[in-house]
Amino acid sequence: MNYSLLGGTPSGERVMKYYVMRKYFTKLKSPFFITLILISFTLIFSDYHFRWKNEQWKGAVNTDAYFYYHYLPSVFITHHLDTPEQNSKTIKYFIGTAIFEAPFFALACFFSFLLHYPIDGYSILFPFFISLATLFYLLWGLYFFGKFLRFYFIPEWIICVATFALAFCTNIFYNTVVAPGWCHIIAFGLVCFLLYHIKKLFVWFNTRSLLFIIATTSFLFFVRPTDVLILLIAPFLAEGKTNLRETLKNIIAKKRTIGIGLLIATIPLLCQILIYKVSTGHFFVWSYTGEGFHFLNPEIKNVLFSYSKGLFVYTPICFLSLFGLIGVHKINRFLFSGIIITLAINAYVISSWWCWNFGYSFGARAFIEQFPIYFLLFAFLLTTINKKILKISIFSVIMLLAFLNLFQTYQAERGILDKDFKTNAKGYWNVFLKTRGCSEKYFRFPVDSSKSNMEREMVWFNDMEKKDDTWINQPTITNENVHSGKYSSKVNSQSNYSVGLIKKINEIPFSKNVLIRVSGWFCLTGKGSNSFFAINFAKGGKGINFNTFFLDERMEEYGKWEYQTFEMYMPNLNYYKTNLADTQIEFYCFNNSEVNCFVDDLDIEIIEYKKLERLLDISWAVH
Repeated sequence: MNYSLLGGTPSGERVMKYYVMRKYFTKLKSPFFITLILISFTLIFSDYHFRWKNEQWKGAVNTDAYFYYHYLPSVFITHHLDTPEQNSKTIKYFIGTAIFEAPFFALACFFSFLLHYPIDGYSILFPFFISLATLFYLLWGLYFFGKFLRFYFIPEWIICVATFALAFCTNIFYNTVVAPGWCHIIAFGLVCFLLYHIKKLFVWFNTRSLLFIIATTSFLFFVRPTDVLILLIAPFLAEGKTNLRETLKNIIAKKRTIGIGLLIATIPLLCQILIYKVSTGHFFVWSYTGEGFHFLNPEIKNVLFSYSKGLFVYTPICFLSLFGLIGVHKINRFLFSGIIITLAINAYVISSWWCWNFGYSFGARAFIEQFPIYFLLFAFLLTTINKKILKISIFSVIMLLAFLNLFQTYQAERGILDKDFKTNAKGYWNVFLKTRGCSEKYFRFPVDSSKSNMEREMVWFNDMEKKDDTWINQPTITNENVHSGKYSSKVNSQSNYSVGLIKKINEIPFSKNVLIRVSGWFCLTGKGSNSFFAINFAKGGKGINFNTFFLDERMEEYGKWEYQTFEMYMPNLNYYKTNLADTQIEFYCFNNSEVNCFVDDLDIEIIEYKKLERLLDISWAVH
C-alpha cells in the first residue's frame, strides 16, 4: 500500500479511517445503492411534476394528511388545536406521524425565515418539506428492507429487483408522490426497520437491536396502531424454536436495556396524552367516535378481490408474490407458518374495519405496511427461478405491472379511476388503460328498493316541454338540440346554469337513510367543456356541501345524447355545525365554456328508506 496517500507514516487511526472510507465508497457503488439513487431521482422528478410545480403545492398535504400534519402548526405556531373543518377539540389521528414530520417542519420554518416566506405552517416550503419527509422515510424503509433480505442470502440482483418493484409496482408510489404526508409510508419505514432489527437479534444478539425494537414498536403504534400486528411474525424470524428460546433468555437478562427502551417508548405516549389533556381536559380520549371493527362480519373477499380497491386487483404483484410461499415451505416451515399467520390475521383485521376499503385513496393503502412480508415472498419466488426464459418472463411481468400501476395512478389523479369506493367490474374495465372516462359512472349504491323498506319518496321530472316556475333558469330552454319532444336546456359561456331545482331542507326527507338520485339525458358538442352536474347544499348563497359529477369523463361520444345517473347519500349537515334554517339543496348543470351542453328529461329523486347500507359516511354516527 502507498501510505503517502494517507499523509506519510501510517498510524492505526489513519489506516482505520482509510478502510472505513473505502467501505462506504464500496457500498455507494453497489447495485443496491445505485437502485436506491435511481428510485430517488425518479420520485423527486415525479414529485415535481405532481406536487411542486406551479400552484400544485397548495393541494399537496390534504385530506387525512392535513390532520396528521395539523398537530405541528397547531402546537408550535397557532397554539390552537381546533380544526376548522369540524371545530373539533382534538385531532382524530394519533400523533406519531407528526413526530416524524417534526424535523422537516423545523427545516421548513428555518428556510421560510431565511427566504422571508410566511412562517404559518402552510406557505410553500411546508408542503415541500412534508413531501421530502415522505420520500425520506420511504428510502429509509427500502434501505432496511434490503438489509433485511440479506439475512436470507438473497442475491444482490434480486434485492434490487424487489426494491424496484416495491417502489413502482405498488401504491407506495401514489402515497409518496401524489398523496404525501399520510401515515402509511412512515409506518412502512418503521416496519422495515423493525423487521431488520428483529432478524438481527436472532442472528447476532445485541442490546442495540433490542433497544430499537422496544422503542420502534411504541412509535409505530402511535403512527398507526394496528401495524404493531407485524410483531406476530417476530418469533418465526428465529427460524427455529431453539434459537427462539435462547434469544428470549438473553432478552430477559437485559433488564437495563429493556428499562431504557421502555423509557424511550413513553415519548409518543406522553406527547399524545398531553395533547389530549390540553385540548379536552382528559388524559385519554377515544377520538374515533362512530368508527370501529366489525370482527364478526369481515369483508375479506372485498378487501382482497373487490374492484373497490381490492389488494390483488390494484396491486396484482402481491398475488404473484404468494407463489413464493412454495420456496419458503421447502426451506423453512417455521418461517412459512409465521408468514401465513401474520398475513392472514392482518387481512382479517383490515377487513373488519367499518370502512373496509379505507376511503379516499388509490388502491389498498391499509396493506402498505404489510408489503415487506409480501416482497420477502417475492424475493424467495425470484430465487427459485433458474431458467433464463423464466427470468426474462418475470422481468417482463414486473415491467408491465409497474406500467399498469403508474398508469392507474395517473388515472386516479385525473379522476378517471375513482379513488373513493364507487368502482365496480364494469366501470374498472370500461376505463382500463384509457386516458379518459369515469369508472364510477356504472356504480350504484346498494339499496333494498322493496316496498317494505321504502319510507317515502319525492320525485321531480322535467321534460323541458312546458314552462314551470317550480324550476329555475327557464330562459336556457331551446329547440336547437333535443333528446325527446321539442325542447331541451342549453348551457354554455353565455348561460352557465341549466334548468334546475331548488328545495328547502325542511321540504324534503332529511335523515341518514336518504338516497339522492339524479338522472337524465345529456349531450356535449365537443370535448374540454369541464361541465358538471351539481348537487349543492347552500346557506345564504354559500355552499356548505358541494358535490360535482363531471360530464366530460362520463360521455362515451361527443355530439350524441347519453343517459347519465348521479347518486349520493344525504349528508349530515349538522356535522359541519350548520343551522338548517334557510339551508337549501340545489340541482343544476354548470358550464362556462364555448362548448354547448344540452340537458333533457331531467329526473330528480329523493328517497328515504327504513334501512340503507351506508359506505364511508360516518357523519350521522358521530352526531
